[in-house]
Amino acid sequence: MKTNPDRDAWWAAWRDARVAMSLGWDLALPIFGGTLLGHFLDRWLQTRYVFTLGLLVLGIGIGFYNVAQTIRRVIERDRQNAEREEREDV
Repeated sequence: MKTNPDRDAWWAAWRDARVAMSLGWDLALPIFGGTLLGHFLDRWLQTRYVFTLGLLVLGIGIGFYNVAQTIRRVIERDRQNAEREEREDV
């Protein structure tokens, strides 16, 4: 079965756009969630900003880890696609 290269390129562009849009959420959600949870814990336990700052730093770390994992998956997918195309050309 022969595929349409224009259609495949169109779907690949949309797939990449979805990945790029999700990167923002992957980074922002842990940071915002950690800060919000830390704020509520600080108010409940009547501490200063211990939990807010701690969970903010943890959220930043988790957010960047999520982004790195997504980039690693995209690179691996592109490498596998390139290998598959090389095998099909032979």
